[in-house]
Amino acid sequence: TKRTTPMTELTQLIQTDSYGEVQETLQFLLEECSLDQAPGREEIAQWRDILATRGGKFQALAQQCQQFLNELA
Repeated sequence: TKRTTPMTELTQLIQTDSYGEVQETLQFLLEECSLDQAPGREEIAQWRDILATRGGKFQALAQQCQQFLNELA
């Protein structure tokens, strides 16, 4: 399924949705989505910071964002 969600909605999802939803969305965006549809470095860094702030199991998702950024560098 294609997601046509504007990035602001994605940021809101990352701030408020359940762990499972966020994990699934991140997996799609970081691993499956084509490069021209993928989010930019700034946005991924913003998500990383949001997830780190949410704490708990969201820390693992923040790490996933950081790892993705490291691989892009």
